[in-house]
Amino acid sequence: MTAIDHVDPPVGTARDALSQPAFRRIYIASGLSNTGRWMQQAALGVLAWELTESPAFLGYIIFAQLGPLALLSLPGGSLADTVDRRRLLLATQTWQMIWSFVLAWQVWDGEISETGLLALVFVIGLGQGLFAPTFMSIVPSLVGPQNLRAAISLNSMQVNGSRVIGPAIGGYLTSQLGFGEVFAINAATYLIVIAALFVTMLPPSTSTARSFADRIFGGFKLAARSAQVGAPLLTMTVFSLFCLPFIGQMPAIAEINLGIEPKSSAYGLFYACFGLGALIGAGMVGTVLLNVSKVTVSRLALAGFAVALAGLAVVRSEWLGYPMIFVVGLFYFALPTALSTFLQEHLDEAVRGRAMALWVLSFGGTVPIANLIAGPIVEATSLTFVLGAGVVVALGLATVVRLREGPVADESLLLD
Repeated sequence: MTAIDHVDPPVGTARDALSQPAFRRIYIASGLSNTGRWMQQAALGVLAWELTESPAFLGYIIFAQLGPLALLSLPGGSLADTVDRRRLLLATQTWQMIWSFVLAWQVWDGEISETGLLALVFVIGLGQGLFAPTFMSIVPSLVGPQNLRAAISLNSMQVNGSRVIGPAIGGYLTSQLGFGEVFAINAATYLIVIAALFVTMLPPSTSTARSFADRIFGGFKLAARSAQVGAPLLTMTVFSLFCLPFIGQMPAIAEINLGIEPKSSAYGLFYACFGLGALIGAGMVGTVLLNVSKVTVSRLALAGFAVALAGLAVVRSEWLGYPMIFVVGLFYFALPTALSTFLQEHLDEAVRGRAMALWVLSFGGTVPIANLIAGPIVEATSLTFVLGAGVVVALGLATVVRLREGPVADESLLLD
């Protein structure tokens, strides 16, 4: 069993990454689309809370949104390594656009059943389940290995910038216009990505995998046989499963603990503070912490997240809630940015799609499962209990996480 010897590439800057026209085009388009998606996600949480005022139903909505990532990330990663990526991305974006317009139409008059809402959100998520691993696998091919760290950091900053702008706009428009209008705007933003993909040629996959098992389950082999792949994936899985149920409970935290009405501009500000913290956390990993050991960054992020989440669990003041959710966001997204950078630096292009499918599964696919479980637990105990469990797990991870530099994982690791 062999692997390509690891050689540290020269580190490019954000300017170097953005100087690549294909990356710049896709980066801007996906940023606008992500803003629309976060507008919709914030509005969905408010709509779900208005319909039921149930923490359990908030968990069901998160499961409907992100559950398809758990179901489809492995097939999505296989397709990313074996089919025309551009056509796959175009198809999944078109799917999400169509069904997002259907969702907007269904809620335009403010009336939709709980079952109908869950079903439509799940159908939209099916497209994202195939899109996410494919999109993540193309980033290195657009910028080159020397600009990889900067590109990953820029992408994280873009995602979290949309977390700031999207919920703030979504919260305002929801209070001023309605849910249907917000969902329609999100649907329209998919057109921007579709247009960018139409004029961008993506490099073909270099994978030579032939067997069904290697195409679907090859990522698990890589994780088992390469510590550089397995360690960040395991860390992210445990963190997502036990520490991130707070994401689905944001409307409940706002109203029950902080007295913030979910259908208000104040809630949009609350969500935007979370996104701003995440934006700065991701940006720090790609700038001031660029050359700091990723294990050091990961441990600091986990310890800081634990302290911030403990603070969020106990505060009962709206004005303390804003800075506290900001700090939660800062440490929360510094961790996946550091882990994702480490992981992608240790992947050969031929296996990137399958490995990043596991990343999507570990980061996004476990969150719906966690929220599905956490909702009923919140109703049986309290928000403080569930948030406290996340604090304990984050502190435990901070003491045991291990990341070691090593060889780049390639298809030779898949040979029996």
